Amino acid sequence: MYHRVAAPDRDPYGLAVHPDRFAQHVEQLLAMDCTMPLEDLVDRPRSGQVAITFDDGYEDNATVAAPLLSGAGIPATWFITAGRLGERRFWWDRLADGLLGPHLRPDALDVSVAGRQVWLDLRTPAARTTALRFLHRRLRPLPPEALEAAVDDVTGRLGMTEETSDGLTMTIEQLRGLAALPLQEVGAHTRSHLQLRGQREELQREEIFGSVADLTGVLNHPVRAFAYPFGSESAVGALAPRLAAEAGCTLACSTAPGPVRPRGNRYLLPRLNVEDWDGREFRARLDAALADR
Repeated sequence: MYHRVAAPDRDPYGLAVHPDRFAQHVEQLLAMDCTMPLEDLVDRPRSGQVAITFDDGYEDNATVAAPLLSGAGIPATWFITAGRLGERRFWWDRLADGLLGPHLRPDALDVSVAGRQVWLDLRTPAARTTALRFLHRRLRPLPPEALEAAVDDVTGRLGMTEETSDGLTMTIEQLRGLAALPLQEVGAHTRSHLQLRGQREELQREEIFGSVADLTGVLNHPVRAFAYPFGSESAVGALAPRLAAEAGCTLACSTAPGPVRPRGNRYLLPRLNVEDWDGREFRARLDAALADR
């Protein structure tokens, strides 16, 4: 499981793999000859095989990662947040810029989060990082409109006046170009990157069914794979896997670690989260994960 192939100024969530290191990952995958399409891996699990996935739909997926993978003959599945397409930025990146960016900001901030007033110390880099983690955890369960409004309020009060061009989502045309590359499959990742557990059923249905329908319309072919945003067990819940199946998806990925096993739940597939490792560490991590298979 990857998210970005980029070298951002800051990466507080650990989502980015540097392009040079990603190229080393590709070299290792080619040397191991171990990749196969995600659906094939689920239908016919084979020892020593892996499937490559990317979550969210950042622009660098289309401009950097997908061409490199396709050119190397490596299949991959790209889980796209359908409602964020079009050079937009995710709320967590906006929040990180507001708290950690180089602009002037107050020494403290009183904010209302889910009806609770909270005082945030912003005087030091460590305090701002703690504030970011706190806000991310508290904001994540909110429904989309409330979440975006809260982030708008916080970032505005932090003095953010300019938006950076880093961390943009891909455009619809970039998505179509990615989907046209050999061996590349597009899956759905909700419309707004909603944490599904705890939301009312209508909203979960709208986010899951809507994202599948939106992407099917954009690409003019069925979308059969799904990945849950913030996909730990505590963020997925019991309803979302059933809705993913009802939406026509044949599989769905979580973020829980572990190998794909025969007769495992194809709507709660585990994945290995890949970090900004050099080629040697990537190979060692992959070997350890495959040994657990």
